[in-house]
Amino acid sequence: MADHFLSNSLLAISLSNLNPQNHLAISLGNISRTDRGEEWYQFQNITPRIGGFLEGLDKERLGIAAALGLDVKTIYEHFSLSFHVEIPKSGSISEMCQEINRKGNDVCGPNIADSRYITEDVPFGLALIVALGKLVGRPAVLHESGLVIFNAMYGRDFSAENDLLQALSMDCIALDDLKDAALTGKLKNSRDKISSPF
Repeated sequence: MADHFLSNSLLAISLSNLNPQNHLAISLGNISRTDRGEEWYQFQNITPRIGGFLEGLDKERLGIAAALGLDVKTIYEHFSLSFHVEIPKSGSISEMCQEINRKGNDVCGPNIADSRYITEDVPFGLALIVALGKLVGRPAVLHESGLVIFNAMYGRDFSAENDLLQALSMDCIALDDLKDAALTGKLKNSRDKISSPF
């Protein structure tokens, strides 16, 4: 099953990273725990409503990948492969997460405000997905809303902190040129090799 998702495209690799969407829902749904420095289990606290948020975020990411002609893992496949739990017939991510907790494979959620779940995944994960969604005409409304909410909570412009997207000038790139760059490491009409824009 894993070989099915092997790719040499930076776009596929970027859209296979579920941390930004997952950490958005986990952090936003449990931000008071983080603020208080509590010790808490993240899968146990993916309740049905937070699970519903995760499912909606996953649909957005998969929609963007499909528009780019890419095949990436669903959140269900990711949790099943990573934590060795069955995908439930109910289609509930929360149900999968509770099973992960029951099996003793849970991990602690962030308990400091300066967590990589936010300070890395928001500018370098969510901002990229939002930019790609706009580029392919599949707006990532939930991702963008999370980005805006975290901007307000932290008093920061997380998108502006992504120097890679700024260097690429995503709003000026043609989609076909971006796809080529993701495979070759070079932007059209650019002499400079891109080491890892995503």
